[in-house]
Amino acid sequence: MRIGRTLPPAAAPIGWKAFFDGLLGILHGDKEIERFERELKEYFGKRHCFLVSSGKAALTLILLALKERYPDRTEVIIPAYTCYSVPSAIMRAGLEIKLCDLAENSFDFNSEQLRPMLESDRLLAVLPTHLFGIPADVERLKSLINDPQVTIIEDAAQAMGGEWQSKKLGTQGDVSFFSLGRGKAFTTVEGGIILTDDDFLAGVISSRVAQIDDYSFIGKLKLVFYAIALNILLRPSLFWIPKALPFLKLGETVFDSHFSIKRMCAFQAGLAKSWVDRLIHFGKLRRRNSELCSEFIEMSRTAFSDAVLEEYPDLIRMPIFLPGPDQRIRLLAESERQGLGAAIAYPDAISKIAECGEMFKGQSFPNAEELAQKLATLPVHPLVKRDDIMKFSGLVKSVLPQGEV
Repeated sequence: MRIGRTLPPAAAPIGWKAFFDGLLGILHGDKEIERFERELKEYFGKRHCFLVSSGKAALTLILLALKERYPDRTEVIIPAYTCYSVPSAIMRAGLEIKLCDLAENSFDFNSEQLRPMLESDRLLAVLPTHLFGIPADVERLKSLINDPQVTIIEDAAQAMGGEWQSKKLGTQGDVSFFSLGRGKAFTTVEGGIILTDDDFLAGVISSRVAQIDDYSFIGKLKLVFYAIALNILLRPSLFWIPKALPFLKLGETVFDSHFSIKRMCAFQAGLAKSWVDRLIHFGKLRRRNSELCSEFIEMSRTAFSDAVLEEYPDLIRMPIFLPGPDQRIRLLAESERQGLGAAIAYPDAISKIAECGEMFKGQSFPNAEELAQKLATLPVHPLVKRDDIMKFSGLVKSVLPQGEV
């Protein structure tokens, strides 16, 4: 067990000012939530906004509303490698997961495999995903869809504050959602945002949100204590403490389709006061760290297409490709020894998840499955220093075959 400076794989510091704003938010009640909703609509230029307890809660509510709108449609297309919360939300909504393989060296859809899937008359929605903040090509997806009843749900859970081609990520789909979880662009401990201009869809979502529970008193108290813990224990000088406690299961990816769905509370909305300033500030720091990583680490190791690199994305983690699983094991072991925060993003492709893998028997998603075995991520959050990034370079070089630096 390492004792000493240890980087979290991802982090969005809250700060004590935001914490006390959260406590004040409790006093303001619904006015605090309305303020946050109003600011989000203005920032993203959307007419409707809903605040809930998590990104997967947001996605579930979107899917349930679409299911009500088009009851004969049941299929939802997602990338074959993505956050496990996405398929869990689809299952929670009682819909069918349809996987599309990734394009080579990308997190975006393989267009050739996607095209015939878009012709299904049971298709309800497609989820382009800005994984780690790397932009998916939503405009290209729009050009491939001819059916007006197919909804594009933009998965911007990991991309709040990001822009590409002068457009804010999360504004190009028919409806979008963000996550405000602990390792995202900024955090309210937990939380989710839904944005849309679709009046009908917003009406259905509004009715559903009105029927879900608020946080209980104990639930709100837990959020307050979690915020205190994050303020203290996310610091690299102290992060080794929660990391050493196995019952916290930090870094574990769990597939859970029985998660709770609640309305965001005033404490969380209060934590988000001055959120735009923090989002911009954190984004600048992450981009600086990402660019330094790219200088020190061979660019062919990073998971970007040439198109994305024309405008450097705002990442919440730096994804890197390694030659194979053995090199990744060595990299993670050495990172653990040095406390550098390298991590696996998700353990495997969606088709290999035990709870839903039976649905995809006989299907092949080679790019997603290969990526899942070779991908590691490095932290680029605001707590990362230049010296850490120089160590990342040595870390990556140490596991590459001789002559492949």
